[in-house]
Amino acid sequence: MKILTLIVLLFCSLKGFANSILVNTPEELMTAVSKAKPGDIILLKDKEWHNAALLLQANGTAAQPITIMAQTPGGVVFTGQSYLQLGGAYLVIKNLHFKNGYTPKREIIAFRINDEILANHCRVTGIVIENYSQPERFKADTWVTFYGQNNRIDHSTFVDKLNLGPTIIAELNDERSQKNYHSIDSNYFKGRSRLGSNGGETIRIGVSRYSLTASRTLITRNLFERCNGEVEIVSIKSGENNVCFNTFLECEGGLVLRHGSDNIVEGNFFIGNNKPFTGGVRVINPRQKVFNNVFYQLQGDNFRAPLSVVNGVPNSLINRYYQVKDALIERNTFLDCANILFGAGKDAERTLGPENVQFKKNLIVTKRDEIYTDANNDHGIIFSENALGNNYKGVVPAGFVKTQLSSMQKNQFSLPYSPSYGADLKNLDRIVEKNTGASWYHPQQKKAVRKAKSTYFNAAQSSSLASAIQKAVAGDTIVLTDTGFYQLRTELVIDKPLVLMAAKNLKSRPAFVNSSFNNLPAFITIENGGTLMVKNIAFKGTYQSFAAADAGIRSTDKPMNKPYKLTIDGCEFYDYNESTNSGFFGSKSTMADSLIVRNTIFHHMSGTAIDLSAEKEDKGIYDAEYTLISNCTFSNLLGAAINIYRGGNDESTLGPFVTIDHCTFNEVENREQGTAVKLVGAQQVSIQHSNFAYSGQGGRTIQFKEYRWDNIRIDNCNFYESGKVESFYQKVMGPNISHLKPQ
Repeated sequence: MKILTLIVLLFCSLKGFANSILVNTPEELMTAVSKAKPGDIILLKDKEWHNAALLLQANGTAAQPITIMAQTPGGVVFTGQSYLQLGGAYLVIKNLHFKNGYTPKREIIAFRINDEILANHCRVTGIVIENYSQPERFKADTWVTFYGQNNRIDHSTFVDKLNLGPTIIAELNDERSQKNYHSIDSNYFKGRSRLGSNGGETIRIGVSRYSLTASRTLITRNLFERCNGEVEIVSIKSGENNVCFNTFLECEGGLVLRHGSDNIVEGNFFIGNNKPFTGGVRVINPRQKVFNNVFYQLQGDNFRAPLSVVNGVPNSLINRYYQVKDALIERNTFLDCANILFGAGKDAERTLGPENVQFKKNLIVTKRDEIYTDANNDHGIIFSENALGNNYKGVVPAGFVKTQLSSMQKNQFSLPYSPSYGADLKNLDRIVEKNTGASWYHPQQKKAVRKAKSTYFNAAQSSSLASAIQKAVAGDTIVLTDTGFYQLRTELVIDKPLVLMAAKNLKSRPAFVNSSFNNLPAFITIENGGTLMVKNIAFKGTYQSFAAADAGIRSTDKPMNKPYKLTIDGCEFYDYNESTNSGFFGSKSTMADSLIVRNTIFHHMSGTAIDLSAEKEDKGIYDAEYTLISNCTFSNLLGAAINIYRGGNDESTLGPFVTIDHCTFNEVENREQGTAVKLVGAQQVSIQHSNFAYSGQGGRTIQFKEYRWDNIRIDNCNFYESGKVESFYQKVMGPNISHLKPQ
């Protein structure tokens, strides 16, 4: 009897043994998946899969899912315009690598085949996506989009998405995708550069249209490292979600409960390390719970404060701001952070202060003499049983008491009101990273083709400059050895980090001129991947009877998704005779991480000296994050000296940042209603130690169109026979302003 039972069991085991099949092409893969039975394992052959469009639909079971995986982890690399769509149930996708391409669809990985066929109970794990952004910065896509219910992405790595659109989205666009219980866990979000626009979230759950619907998505144990796309790193736009036990490391933004109610934020670490603009949690809408979180050295303010509770809009539309009501903020620890802000965003529209917000049993350790700001002071925040570290020197507010803390407790996070799991801050980055992301992913450092070198050119070799720049490697220096005219017949294209400079100790600057009979768009054009320092070179717009150059330097009008850096030092721009000409021009849909102009002269120009005004849609988009102009002279300009434009009232971005220091403006833009310096929409501006003479006489010397949260200051400046300084709130001028005739 025992032998018969053993034979029966062995037969049943063999009968139920899963198939394993190796596939070599997308067609073989889709055929194998369509025929797969529960428990089958389909292996993708290790190789590069180029332009692979995969639509995978099958049904496994909870006990026996169908697994589709790389032959070896990371051995399958999807490139070009590859993408993956899942449909059915209980599929597991494992250990795939997407790089060196972009999706032609709305997403790289979608948990649906089409509107009718969704995925449920499916898992994507061990995925890496890098260098897979759209070539155009403002062409939107998403790297992973959830549809259906009970799907999961975990232990995956996402590296610096550069274009418009969140990295991960959970859609709630019909009932089959609502109350979904998705899980986003144990992933590593490795950076996201500033987008310079709304739409740079890392994770978004829902949209305002469905924000009164429950999503019930779990976001847990992920690492977000320097995710700086915009103010909302994680944007919750639905109800009943749980964001817990994640680490936000030096992120310029925060976790935002933007729409929806009854969400939970528990046990997260927000680590700023005193970096500017680092934020924590922003609370909007009723019945939110924020507890057992640690906020460490966060230095953001306003919407990027360590904790901000936002004012609501009376009779709010669904896409604006519902009043915060009945919220619980409990047992959180704030260590060496900037001020907490209650009533954030208060203005003529957002007038409803938070109501019945319980702020209790929290610990705040700070050397500041103030711990929070309440913009309303209407008793909507109820403080009770909170503790202050004994290093606090201000007046102890109601609802707080001082408490003694040892240095060991502080360093180990084992504070009275902190999460019980604790971690050593010094090793936290390593500990968290080890447990997140694709375990097989170890990015290789690129090796230089050769060591950077300097190459020398005289004026007679002008025709070979363009070719030499194409052949140069990152870090090379091109040196001009003559003081004469360098006659160019084509623009110089910069698509890598280079230095272009005049030789030292020349008596005058070498000058670029156009010697062709066709206009050049610019003498130098910066393309994707380009970074340039240009030193002690002149850019002459017109030359003899040849055609002109429209700009001295510009960013490309071709697709571009990487921010560039440009430094102009000791240069000269002159003889640009059309109103559309520029010394420097930032093209539409390009973004300068930094534009630094110093020790440079712009003179005798009909156009704009520095033009960063190409984005006209009033959507909060702008052309340069940091513009620093120092020790420069602008003289005899028919157009503006500087034109920077950011239209609209979008609150998701930080910039533009503009610094103008020790500059001279003489006879600049004196036409009727003209403006010598336009800084429309610039959010962070400092103009110091500068002299404005005979400039903007027909209108304005400087023009702002600022919002109340902008940080703008003009001080230690002189204005002589110049136009007015125009701003909306008229609070930009410092006390040290003079009106003296320059000597």
